Amino acid sequence: MSKKLGNFTVNVNDSIRTAMLKISANKYRVVVVLDGEKVVGTVSDGDIRRAFLKEVLAMAPVETIMNINCRMTTETDPIKQRKVIVREKVTVLPVVNANGELLDVVLAYEPFNE
Repeated sequence: MSKKLGNFTVNVNDSIRTAMLKISANKYRVVVVLDGEKVVGTVSDGDIRRAFLKEVLAMAPVETIMNINCRMTTETDPIKQRKVIVREKVTVLPVVNANGELLDVVLAYEPFNE
């Protein structure tokens, strides 16, 4: 499954608006938050909606709303990665090295074209 990692990642200091644009572009309802190359969390469209209900501004950094308890794996075997996706019930699974640096993202499904 081809993907552009740029549409699946934001920097910890990027705005919530930037995350929204990337979520719209990738169609998976989530982006991975990076601090440098290290995965530090995720932001979903639900996180953004809840933030707006609390009147958080779109220009606020994603670190203010990110989920720091996100699921990720160091597993490189595609079959084992799929098992993690099913077990953890995620649509985007970050694959990291031993230092927590992003190597890839594994996608749970192919989105419908809109």
